[in-house]
This record gives sequence, structure tokens and C-alpha cells, in this order.
Amino acid sequence: MLVEIDRCATDAIQAVTGCSLGKRTLKFLDYGKMAATFVNTETQHAVRVLAKDDARELARLYAPGAATPAEAQKQAYAAMPEELLFSIQPARINIAEENMPGFRGVRVICASCGEGINLRREVRVGERTLCIPCAQRSLGSHGELDARPKVVLIVGYKKVGKTTLIERLIPELSSRGYRVGTVKHHHSDFPVEVDAQGTDSSRHRRAGASGVALVTPTDVALFRDTPGGASLEEVVAALHGTDIILAEGFHQAPGLKIEVLSAPNAQRRCAGDAQLLATVGPATGDASIASFEPDAIKPLADFIERSVLRSRSENVVASRLSTPPFAAARAAV
Repeated sequence: MLVEIDRCATDAIQAVTGCSLGKRTLKFLDYGKMAATFVNTETQHAVRVLAKDDARELARLYAPGAATPAEAQKQAYAAMPEELLFSIQPARINIAEENMPGFRGVRVICASCGEGINLRREVRVGERTLCIPCAQRSLGSHGELDARPKVVLIVGYKKVGKTTLIERLIPELSSRGYRVGTVKHHHSDFPVEVDAQGTDSSRHRRAGASGVALVTPTDVALFRDTPGGASLEEVVAALHGTDIILAEGFHQAPGLKIEVLSAPNAQRRCAGDAQLLATVGPATGDASIASFEPDAIKPLADFIERSVLRSRSENVVASRLSTPPFAAARAAV
């Protein structure tokens, strides 16, 4: 059970369901929304229930004789149809092992305050293992915390399915609560057809501007001259605010890689690369490298979670300092 507000509704839910923080069957998301997500931990099926904002205004229609607004709500809520009171939607949620009831885990000691930390809530800052409060204090005294996204290079020859794989991994990782960015390595010189000819931004660029930014209420696109070519590190730095970046191409660059193979062309570009994590496509016969079928998106995402997103790192997991340590419920689309 996930509740999104610390108000009386949470007490009611706890009383009716028997879920509680002490039993680890109730989780609190401090979102300020009158909503709760009910999760079947055996099947991972979930339903999110949101109290509709306009239900109070409708209460008078169902209890016209009530003396006070509070009495009107009390009478009306017992009679109003469910669809007027609540928005009820299927939800996707990924509950990490450490957030399940009964999980024990290894207790570690904060290198700063010396207090014990349970349930994998420790974070790494440089060489030190810290509790969340100490990591927050470290942020305040040492400047911005290093929260650079993880980068996985999706490599392989042309027409083997790299773009398709990324296209399928994005919604799977996003549904687990990760913010996903992508980078595409293009071999042609500018102009690549991403800024339609004749638009104002295109005209600015063709007039000689070395950099052009296109800003809308929801997006920002930046076009900038890079005579020597921008490095992958520079591009990744510009995509701050993401948890993982899937970069298509860059097979010669250092970094963690997943190589895509095809049946017609099973040649490998990165055989023997020490940073090759896995292959996708026909089995290679190399038992030292994980191998996945092209349609095995969920197992591949599980593997990326284990080996990349949850691997030991000297970077702090920044989301632990600002959000609850589990993926929030998301309404199914």
C-alpha cells in the first residue's frame, strides 16, 4: 500500500486494510495528493485510487438539506456514485527487494555519524558510505553532489536492431521509475534533418548563428557548432536530470556496452571488449557474456538494473536524497 498524503485518509486506509509502516506493508510518498495505490505483491498488479477534487462541490446536490458543508459531505459521500468520488486506474509499480515486507539485508555503519543503516538506504560519496542525512550535509558543504547518469552504449553493425532495442527499453525502464535519456551517434555532417528547413530556428542557423536554442513550453532543443565534434561526455553532461542514458553507437568509446547481433549478420564489433555487458540476438556461445533474445525486454531491463543502475558506484544515488527509495506508482497508459 502506497499513500501520497499524511492526512486523515491515510489513517482510514490503515484501519481498513491493516497495513502499517511497522509491518512494512504501508509506504508514504510525500506528494500532497489524496491518493493511494493498492498493490498485490504476489502478482505486482496495482490500482491507484485518487479522490476527485470536485466531489466537495457536488456534495450539495446529493444532500441539499444538510445544515453545514461538513454534514453535506458526510451524507453525500455515502450516496454518490463511485465514479464521481474517485478516479480509479491500473498502475505500474516496481517494488525493490529491500522495500518488501520481511526483507533483512546487511546492516552497515555510516562513516560520518557512526550510526547503523538498514534496508540498503546507505549512499556512497566518494570513498565513504554515508546515511542519507550525512550525505545531505555533505552536499551542503561540498557543492553539488555528483549525480551523473549511468551510460550504456548500445552498439552493433547497421540494421541489426539497435534503435528498436532502445525504443523498447525506454518505456520498460521508465515504468520502473527511472528517467531515461538517449544519444544517437550520426555519421553525417550537419544539417541533419532535425530542424525543418524554413523554420525560424533553421533560418537563424543558416544565417550564421553558431548556436541556436528552440524553446517551447515543454521542450528545449539546442543546435550548436562543434567543429571538432562533441564528445560523448559533453553530451551526457548536457542531459542532466536523467538516471540512465542509452547511447546508440560509439562502439569505439570506453564505457559499458550491450551489443546487438542479427541472424543474417552475426559478426561482432566488441568481442573481447572488457566492458561488454551482454549481447542481444543469436547466442554467441560465449558463456562469460550474458545473452538475451531480442524480445526479452523485461529480463534485459532486470539485468541493466542489477548490473548498472544498482551496481556499486562512487557516485551518490541522488534520487535517494530527494525522493522515496522506491519507484512511485504510475498510472498505466
